[in-house]
Amino acid sequence: MIKTVFTSIIIPSLIAIMSRIVMSNGMNNSGGADTLILYEDYPTAIVNVEHYSDMERIYSIVVHELFHGFQHLQGEKRFPNELLGMNYPLLKENIELRNRERQYLYHAMMATTKEEQYRSLTQFIAARESRRTVMGQYLDYELSIETVEDPAFYVESQAYRHMSHKAYADSLTTYRSSLLNNSESSRMLRKSCYSSGLFLCLLLDEIAPNWKETFFESDNMLYDMLKELVEWEPYRIHDLEISDESISIIESITKEKEEIFLQFEQTKGYHVYLKGDMVSKGFDPMNVIVKDNKRLHKHFISVAINDKVFQISQPVIVDSGDTFSAIEQLHLVLDEKPIIRDGVIFMEGIREVKGNLVEKDHMYYIVLE
Repeated sequence: MIKTVFTSIIIPSLIAIMSRIVMSNGMNNSGGADTLILYEDYPTAIVNVEHYSDMERIYSIVVHELFHGFQHLQGEKRFPNELLGMNYPLLKENIELRNRERQYLYHAMMATTKEEQYRSLTQFIAARESRRTVMGQYLDYELSIETVEDPAFYVESQAYRHMSHKAYADSLTTYRSSLLNNSESSRMLRKSCYSSGLFLCLLLDEIAPNWKETFFESDNMLYDMLKELVEWEPYRIHDLEISDESISIIESITKEKEEIFLQFEQTKGYHVYLKGDMVSKGFDPMNVIVKDNKRLHKHFISVAINDKVFQISQPVIVDSGDTFSAIEQLHLVLDEKPIIRDGVIFMEGIREVKGNLVEKDHMYYIVLE
């Protein structure tokens, strides 16, 4: 099966990595997520089997993570700039065009004639290139996700179809709904790129079946490989009619962000604010909500304080500093109040830090030394 998925060059690497698969029951995997890690400098797939009810799905997820290991061995460098993703602007022109382009992409995949497919492809590319005039480098973020993440979803879908013996159309059901849900694709930007990239892979299979053989030899994005095969003309943005749906999506996302931040601010417990020399060392980009200069990390963030790295495994709001990794202020809510002992401040999550602690209106303010 693998040979038909991403050419025979992947087989030796997959076999080598296969020996290092870890089937996790959630006990040893932080957050219980499927992922690929470097264990003793070797790509190792971790799959939480509790997330799946059948072996066909587990098998396909293993293949997905193994492909990321294969990318590592191939020296993949086309990774997305997550800073762009978190600061992705909410613009009505972009949402309108993006919703249209995803419809065109789906129609190109489902077309029954070459003429119909080509027409839909030209509409898709025209819409996307028109978005480039509005979004600039933020479009590059989407293209990078499609290029790095979606070949893995492509391999996963092929593996699942192979093992489950489901019809081709049936195997696309999950990805199709994600592609065409306008509200969801705008709210969950990173995730929405998975379905669009998968459909790009499937279209390349039809139009240029040998694309996989040179994929790792090129610096081009997945989308650019397709664009080179189609003649197109961009839309004129000033003539673009914005639908009521696009306006409603913007209003809904804005309101949702405000409610999430407000809910955090109203969380019961001891609200602690840390100020001082802090640096972000790691986080989950799929679970970060940005509002102005604040970032709400929903699950965890690793922070360096006084040359020590702490992983805070709870929701936390970060005020951005002069650079992406710099933190001006860190706001978290604790079940127990921080205490001072021998000049050291002890608290949950961060354990102990040195600084000055002031309590005011049931809030705790710590200025780090």
